[in-house]
Amino acid sequence: MKSRTARLLFATALGLAAVGRSGPVRPLSAQDARPTMYRAYVASESDDVVSLVAFRPGGGLTVEKVIPVGFLPAETEGPHGLAVSRDGTEWFVTLAHGINNGSLLRYRTGADTLVGRVELGLFPATVTTSRDGLFALAVNSNFFGDMDPSTISIVEVATMTEVARPVTCTMPHGSRIGFDRRYHYSTCMMDDALVQTDLRSLGVSRMLNVATGAAMASPGHRHGAPPTCSPTWAAPSPAAPVVYVLCNKGDEIVEVDAQSWMVRRRWAAPRGPYNGDLTPDGHRLVVTEKQGSEVTVWDLESATELARLPTARKVAHGVAITADGRYAFVTAEGIGGEPGSVQVLDLATLAFVAGADVEKQAGGVAFWGAD
Repeated sequence: MKSRTARLLFATALGLAAVGRSGPVRPLSAQDARPTMYRAYVASESDDVVSLVAFRPGGGLTVEKVIPVGFLPAETEGPHGLAVSRDGTEWFVTLAHGINNGSLLRYRTGADTLVGRVELGLFPATVTTSRDGLFALAVNSNFFGDMDPSTISIVEVATMTEVARPVTCTMPHGSRIGFDRRYHYSTCMMDDALVQTDLRSLGVSRMLNVATGAAMASPGHRHGAPPTCSPTWAAPSPAAPVVYVLCNKGDEIVEVDAQSWMVRRRWAAPRGPYNGDLTPDGHRLVVTEKQGSEVTVWDLESATELARLPTARKVAHGVAITADGRYAFVTAEGIGGEPGSVQVLDLATLAFVAGADVEKQAGGVAFWGAD
């Protein structure tokens, strides 16, 4: 595994080179040989494990390792959100349940050894890391409590210390860094809100009601009228100052200009869009439809649906696109006693080309790297 970590995580189309043990890794070009192996981490929320899966183009998808996470044998602690550091040397997982709060765990990739832990808020869900590697940010969704505003935990990675916990709005979800690296974007399911957090001030800078298109005056908004959008994901483009918001209740995709802070477009989506990821060039968006147990691929220039595919199991959940933009890892939770599933979507042919069962309630997924 050590020989691979120097080559992990190709730079995106922005030219943001990941640094491995052999120095900067240049962007993958059309003339380069295609990788022979892609790897991703997958969290199984009902079984307290994270699986390392490996996809060999033309050779299928295999589970290389199953990593137990959590500390309470009598309780399901619920690994939910996953993120891999920009240089590919570490991965992070939120334990969503906990007593009373959840937590964030930090692991070394390869050996998959635990190197840090910090307590967060109630039900920390999705997590991401800043591109300079200094911070991990997890939203505290607080699914268990009253309909009160909740928070984002901002963790200094080196010491695993929570350095800020800004209040946003009710039932936050989605956690991603934007195009300019300065801002973090999340949503609030019960307030129809898109939230922009400034990584310099470590506080909320702007909020937008994506249902009405109106700016929201301040964080700490209390739940009021029933949501019509119920956004579950914010997907910033890696190639432009644009954020795509998925309306899980409203069955829409909303395009927000991150500079003017205005809704530019909105269009209908299949039932229950949940999580999404963009190709490195910013041209395509892959979306899981949780209620419809499908995955869709969108051309963003024309807002055209290019493909719609049923997932192998019910309850489609997570999606992570490889750094060269060729494949997407898609998870589905399964129902009852079924295992979860991971499938690999070929973004050139728009077809699933491999799949494997993993432990129950497969959800969070993070691309690690390629050989």
